[in-house]
Amino acid sequence: MKYKFICQDSYEAEKLTSIFALQKDNTLFISHIVKIIDNEVVVKLKDGSHHSIMFKDDLNSYKLEQFFKDLLSRNGQVTETSYVGDVAFISLSEPSDQKSKL
Repeated sequence: MKYKFICQDSYEAEKLTSIFALQKDNTLFISHIVKIIDNEVVVKLKDGSHHSIMFKDDLNSYKLEQFFKDLLSRNGQVTETSYVGDVAFISLSEPSDQKSKL
């Protein structure tokens, strides 16, 4: 499944895709979402640092929050991240319980 987020600019889109890129050990560098303030999302990374991601509007910031909750709840895995201009794309694998039904 592919998710699309419209960021404030290409720098923010690049930042979002790098934060959600899969690490060498197949984990994510993001720990959790700390706060959402209108079109801004503050995230905490596993190294303890905090980063802000600016979106086009508050709809996209809340979409990221829902995406992250879905990612954690269904045990999905990020398979690909990319961006074109101010638009970021994050692809997820199927949930593990659906794969076993195939």
